[in-house]
Amino acid sequence: MSTLDWGIIIGFLVLAMGIGVYHMRQATSGLDEYFVSGRKASWWLLGTSMAATSFAADTPLAVSGFVIKSGISWNWYWWASAMSGLLVVFFFTRFWRRSRITTDVELIEVRYSGKPASFLRGYLAIHSGVLTNCITIGWVNLAMVKVLTNTVGVNEQHALYFCFIFSLVYTMMSGLRGVMATDLVQFFISMFGAIYLAVAAVHGLGGMGGVKEALVAAQGAERAAEITSIFPRSGTDIFLPILTFIFFQWWAASNMGGGSYLVQRMLSARDEKHAYLGTLWYNIAQYCLRSWPWIVAGLCAAALYPGLEDPETGYILLMKKFLPNGMLGLVLASFFAAYMSTIDTHLNWGASYLVNDVYKRFFRREASQRHYIVASMVFTVVLAVLGMLVTTLMQSIRDGWYIITAMSGGVSIIYVLRWYWWRINAWSEIAAMVSAVIGTVVFRFWLSLPYPHVLYLIVPITVAIALVVTFLTAPVDAAVLENFYRRIRPGGRLWDKVAQRLPDVQPDARPSSAVPAYVMSVIAVYGALFGVGKLLLGPWPLGVLLLGVSLGSGYGVWRYVGRVDWQ
Repeated sequence: MSTLDWGIIIGFLVLAMGIGVYHMRQATSGLDEYFVSGRKASWWLLGTSMAATSFAADTPLAVSGFVIKSGISWNWYWWASAMSGLLVVFFFTRFWRRSRITTDVELIEVRYSGKPASFLRGYLAIHSGVLTNCITIGWVNLAMVKVLTNTVGVNEQHALYFCFIFSLVYTMMSGLRGVMATDLVQFFISMFGAIYLAVAAVHGLGGMGGVKEALVAAQGAERAAEITSIFPRSGTDIFLPILTFIFFQWWAASNMGGGSYLVQRMLSARDEKHAYLGTLWYNIAQYCLRSWPWIVAGLCAAALYPGLEDPETGYILLMKKFLPNGMLGLVLASFFAAYMSTIDTHLNWGASYLVNDVYKRFFRREASQRHYIVASMVFTVVLAVLGMLVTTLMQSIRDGWYIITAMSGGVSIIYVLRWYWWRINAWSEIAAMVSAVIGTVVFRFWLSLPYPHVLYLIVPITVAIALVVTFLTAPVDAAVLENFYRRIRPGGRLWDKVAQRLPDVQPDARPSSAVPAYVMSVIAVYGALFGVGKLLLGPWPLGVLLLGVSLGSGYGVWRYVGRVDWQ
């Protein structure tokens, strides 16, 4: 590391802290400002912030590690989620913005009634805000520690403490308003760093043709073909798992109804249209822009470092080999940007649960805004400490990803039904959440069943238990259902029983009306994703064709958006 490298890194950190200080006064004026940015965010800001948060320090290491260990096709683990992410755009984004809540967990007592709803709200706040959140913070910390120890050469513990303290102070000051402002800068810095490294590595190996030749020389022709294949070959060890990702995992074990920090951004939008467009832009950036720089880097690492004991370090080895003085500092700054854009969001989002849905809801209902802001800062510290402790227990980034996915097995189906079927109640969600967690412990840890095969057991058991519990327990109080229907205005026949009592409420068009636009959006995103891949790996005419299909489908989506009656 040269003086120039250190200067670039320090300059970036000063910039990030300066943005936090700039937004501090407004961000700490009240809970709405601190957690949902005053509900004034534009689509381009909230969508980029979503993408920046998803682009963490762990992501390049994990994605390139997928390529090194299992080939490009293993990225279907997260590519398949585009189908659920786009479902959120067309079927749920407007509902979330209409809810006028502060956290997605707050929806529980808008949708359900009685003590079960109160319990579920508190349980979800702890489950998502502490358990799931700290696992995420843990694997992101783990990635940053790997980067710093393998490039700067600092002690692991010192690296962890530095990351922890800097992100903590910066997040406490700025609230969501400052978080999104820095996310905007961090996203473009992170993308530039990823693209530069991929281009430098490819150039160092003599172009994409040289990369493929080096891959054959290092791995053998058959293995090289498997690594560069976008779809797995039948009969290989990864064939069934990837089919599970494509046809099963994306709807059975992902948050199809929306949730977490994505909803926090939707709630911060200035209106429904901005929430809608921002979430659509996020999905485009997430899958069409980010994928290939990391995948190309993974191919280069697989060619140069066959047999890596820890595939997640391949990306770091490329940095040390191909980046000159100055650029190494810039790419390391991009890792800091990616790291901070995720950590600041998870600390702020987790604190919003603990303050809004636990402390304010159950312990201090009436207090000043200043009191709640101070409480938010305290809970931010608590989450940071817990996340740091979890980091010391984690060995692999991908293990953390798999645990989170397994614990959501089947729950997403209930999350969808709560919007479109009046009969779902708080007990439905409680049963689903508890069943999925117990199923993960039993099947993944006790019986040691491999991922993703464990989902074939967790999902049907979770859904079956949730539906049985639904019919064994009382429906939601009529007054609560009517208030929810009046506020959200969901369409569809499964709300007819409530709609008949509220003839003055004009619901949305039936969900089926958005299906053509949804299908076109899926074609557009995957057409762009695979079109770029074929331009890089060949045959390029197929890549041009796929990009053309993507543009045509995207035009259809644009026409649909123009016809929507925004409110």
